[in-house]
Amino acid sequence: MQGFFTSETFARSVEFFSFQYSFTIYALLASMLVGAVCAVVGAFLVLRGMSLLGDAVGHATLPGVCAAFIIVGAKEMGALLIGALVSAFVAALMVGAISNKPRTRPDAAIGVILSVFFGIGIVMLSYIQNSPTAAQAGLDNFLFGNAAAVSLEQLYLLAGVCLVLIAAVVICFRYLAVSTFDPVFARSIGVPTRALHYGLLGALSVAVVVSVQAVGVVLVAAMLIIPPSSALFLTNRLPGVLIIGAILGVLSGALGAFTSYLWEGVATGPAMVLCAGFFFALSLLFGPRGMFKDLGGRYARLSD
Repeated sequence: MQGFFTSETFARSVEFFSFQYSFTIYALLASMLVGAVCAVVGAFLVLRGMSLLGDAVGHATLPGVCAAFIIVGAKEMGALLIGALVSAFVAALMVGAISNKPRTRPDAAIGVILSVFFGIGIVMLSYIQNSPTAAQAGLDNFLFGNAAAVSLEQLYLLAGVCLVLIAAVVICFRYLAVSTFDPVFARSIGVPTRALHYGLLGALSVAVVVSVQAVGVVLVAAMLIIPPSSALFLTNRLPGVLIIGAILGVLSGALGAFTSYLWEGVATGPAMVLCAGFFFALSLLFGPRGMFKDLGGRYARLSD
């Protein structure tokens, strides 16, 4: 990459927006869907103080992917996703179980599960890559993501999962809202807070699993956390956080896919996260609830 803007990058940008290759369309749509579903699910994690749980679950998918590959003996995407889902949900349950122990804080439980599961995954990945078969080629794309490798079948699966998860959030919105902001009151009026908690863990696991191919296990947590965190500087209403977060996630996904195509060698996941980080910086500085607004308010009070 000998310069950011050259005749080659201009030609590639024209090529990207001409949509003459199906894999660019799949990559773009997959990245946008990932941005939307991660933002919607991640909003409740951020508001419940469970942001790092997404990081632990994301890292925990790697041993599931590797175990499924070892069992099946081929990069069969359905088997890999099932393995990742099982591993992710087990990790989420283990974090909850360890956190309930009186001598263990939730952040410590998350750190332990994240480190152990990811360490196991790296060891298994090293074993697979050192095996004589060539079938493991591309398996390490799960680390940092490669949206260009998404097939039409995987895109349909991702779209279906996104619709189901977003529909579930819409249907359960009132229960999720009251249990997020006032769990004690929610229990007193009969809201099934425990069922909602485990349902949220399940939704998190599914969202992470369908996102890892595009974003990668290392950075999937960033797409769960950054867009809704950005939205919190723009609005203080939960519906607004969900909608604005989803829009920022979609924009981050689209720009990330474009950036990854524009400059060869740039993985999709890091590109998406950098775009999301850019939107976060803008929201932090210039949003209605951002730093400059706070500084202006303080200056006005001092002037009075």
